[in-house]
Amino acid sequence: MKEELLEAIYGTVERLEQKVDELSASTKNAGAETVPASNDITKLDKSINALFIKEEEVRGKISKLRDAIVVFADLIKVELGKNEQRNKFLVDAVKQMRQDNNVSSKALQDKLEVMNNSPQKKVVTHRFEPTSKYVLLFIGGLALFLVLSIWGNLTQWRKYQDWEEAELKYRALKMVLPSDDPNIRYIEKHFNVQRDEDIINNVRNRVTAYEDSIRTH
Repeated sequence: MKEELLEAIYGTVERLEQKVDELSASTKNAGAETVPASNDITKLDKSINALFIKEEEVRGKISKLRDAIVVFADLIKVELGKNEQRNKFLVDAVKQMRQDNNVSSKALQDKLEVMNNSPQKKVVTHRFEPTSKYVLLFIGGLALFLVLSIWGNLTQWRKYQDWEEAELKYRALKMVLPSDDPNIRYIEKHFNVQRDEDIINNVRNRVTAYEDSIRTH
């Protein structure tokens, strides 16, 4: 495609040069013809000079066009060379990929053949005997016992903490309130001096109701 374009451009330039040569020849012939005395020789000289100037301009443009065509042709040749190098690089890359693929396929095939020829290994399965089941049950029961024991100890520890905090609160109230406070004397009398279970249960119920009312609010 590019070679055809260059040939068309060269043909156009040659036709332009041919037209300029014909024009130059006709101008010279016109200048060589005998001019009647009645014609204005000055006007004819001006016309001939103008034609010569025009011819030189056309020849200069044609020369520049030819130089540009040469440069364009060189660029096209360079581009064609690059395309050839790219095509060669692509062809080499495809060949290399095919070779690598063949090598990988052969290696995989060799591995499959080795695997097929190697003796098959037996899969060993272990069955649990009744004694093993009993051992597992014993371990599971022991773990459950440990969990329940830890939970019970934790619950007991929390209750002990609550008792300690309750005793600490009561001691703090005794420290703050006067020693002859009627409430303190009432609690000391029925809890320590003259222990009365009915009064103790009544106090416990009142305290529980009070704490529940505080939690709800």
